[in-house]
Amino acid sequence: MMTEPAFKPDGTPKDIYGPDGKPKFFDDPGMDRFVAVIMNMAQEMWVQEERLMTLEGREPDSADREAKMKIFIERIFAPLREGA
Repeated sequence: MMTEPAFKPDGTPKDIYGPDGKPKFFDDPGMDRFVAVIMNMAQEMWVQEERLMTLEGREPDSADREAKMKIFIERIFAPLREGA
């Protein structure tokens, strides 16, 4: 039974979804699962970073938070961009 993904942006290529209805980006399904694990870990790391900033009394304003988040995301995705 094929299930539709919970969120499917307009204009998404149909071949991006596997038979289970989940997006696939690599030929090896294990690689897609590995990337999902890494992204979950990155999300948790960012939550811990925000908690630490709050506990240390250095909670940034909105613009500073966005700048720090951008740097964090760039650092997480840097290995993928190196091969491009």
